Amino acid sequence: MLTLGLGGSNHDFSASLVENGEIVVGIEEERLTRRKYAVNVNSLANQCWRYCLNTHGVRLADVEAIVADDTLLPSCYFSFRSRTTLIRHHMAHAASAFYPSPFAESAILVVDGAGSLFEGQGVETLSMSVGNGTEITEISKVYGTNWSTDGLREAKVYQAGDSDHSLGFMYKAVSKAIGFTLYEEGAWYLTEDGKTMGLAPYGTDRYRTVFRRYLDLQPEGKYTLHLKDGGLLDFVEHALDGLEGEERFARGADLAWAAQDLLETAVLHAANWLHAETGLSRICLAGGVVLNSVANGKILRNTPFTEVFAQPAAGDNGCAVGCAYYGYHVLGEQPRPRGPKAPKPAPRPQRHSYLGRSYSTEEIQTALDASGLPYRRVERPARLAAGLLPQGALIGWFTGGSEFGPRALGHRSILADPRRAEMKDILNSKVKHREAFRPFAPAVLAHRASEYFDLDIESPYMLIVAPVREEKQQEVPAITHVDGTARVQTLTPEANGVFYELVERFEELTSVPVVLNTSFNDRGEPIVETPEEALRFYGKSRLDYLFLEDFVVAHSAADLDSVTETVE
Repeated sequence: MLTLGLGGSNHDFSASLVENGEIVVGIEEERLTRRKYAVNVNSLANQCWRYCLNTHGVRLADVEAIVADDTLLPSCYFSFRSRTTLIRHHMAHAASAFYPSPFAESAILVVDGAGSLFEGQGVETLSMSVGNGTEITEISKVYGTNWSTDGLREAKVYQAGDSDHSLGFMYKAVSKAIGFTLYEEGAWYLTEDGKTMGLAPYGTDRYRTVFRRYLDLQPEGKYTLHLKDGGLLDFVEHALDGLEGEERFARGADLAWAAQDLLETAVLHAANWLHAETGLSRICLAGGVVLNSVANGKILRNTPFTEVFAQPAAGDNGCAVGCAYYGYHVLGEQPRPRGPKAPKPAPRPQRHSYLGRSYSTEEIQTALDASGLPYRRVERPARLAAGLLPQGALIGWFTGGSEFGPRALGHRSILADPRRAEMKDILNSKVKHREAFRPFAPAVLAHRASEYFDLDIESPYMLIVAPVREEKQQEVPAITHVDGTARVQTLTPEANGVFYELVERFEELTSVPVVLNTSFNDRGEPIVETPEEALRFYGKSRLDYLFLEDFVVAHSAADLDSVTETVE
């Protein structure tokens, strides 16, 4: 059975195909339009569902079920609306986390800005559920109020920014106050909340009491969070008025600290109740707030849950995955597939998030020839790249299908040596042009991860922040954040293939099983998708080398000759 899922709201449009119980392809519209979060992209001309069908070699007529979440703009599926089943936004999130997980039964926590509107109750902002087999049952929910302004209500456009009791909007409002706004149009705006998460460790508890005043924890994992009409927003919106320079940075960090503290307090309250109510030790996570990998790490360390699976595309883009799975398991009444070596109840999990299409040698060579850059084909590109990293090289790494979700996980990555304390500043000044306070992440061989990080489970999608062990912090300073933590990606040969080989070779050369891994893009841009985009980025960048599958590219023939002669 083949099912198509469509996700997103008025941004983050995406599509995914599930066949025989497994995700076979998925893509976000931003990767194709080259506009971050696909904001203000003409939804009638969307490309991502066509990309999925073309990549898998099927037609729309071959798809047996089409499912979209009900916050998606109807124009995104206008041409086949009569065939489309709509489901609730938080159900799409829950399905995106539980069905691809390795758990036959688990608790499910969904947290975001705002989901579907329930008449008479409000807009869903946090949902707690239990997944068992192919059934997902909601057991408690937090609703937001005042879900839209009058103008937006008339247009029937969802706007998380008008909801009390929304952790996602609270965090978004703080991001906006600090200055981390990516897009703004009238009453609608979109923020870069990952910056706020990265800034929080630089702050103090100066505003903790003020923030906590507006949060009331309640039974059944619920809470109230008063934001509007004399609530927390009145304080947040003016907290930095008149401040400049270092004082503004410090107070902004204090706001970020308080927002992170408040979010963690409410999320841990919900997670602890969910465990107490269900008695389960496993939890699945989804929703935009789940991109807060610091909070995810706190769930693992500060609640009784011992196993965590977070959907790698935790935001609205991941709803496409959930919708496709819902079509397969619920509408199609198909069982979850089991792994070949798993006990009977154990389902076969999502193995990786490399859901984009791969590019042939001919396609890559055509792009190389058109670029005018010198290149050479090599036999073992992973070993060659690993040998360059200890020399201080900054490497663009492009292989296989692109990652579905916001994290670069070794297929569209920029790589560097984590042992050099200065590498963070070098990367920022030469390539990424990011704020100096933002950390870079490590990719580590899974079997050695616990030696470097306080982490007892695998973290394949860079969605858990864990403490770097104190005795290792000086060994890998470029990936150690100011508070001694890191957002960890663990690697296995089965899931990560040639990228695992690269890090394994780096370990052979340096005795360190960790490589700095950041996304293959510049500040404010989507991650590159095609060979042409990778070459265009590289040509104007200060990356030292680019690897496109088994081709190595340099800025000059002399650089290329030097590399292949001395390292290969």
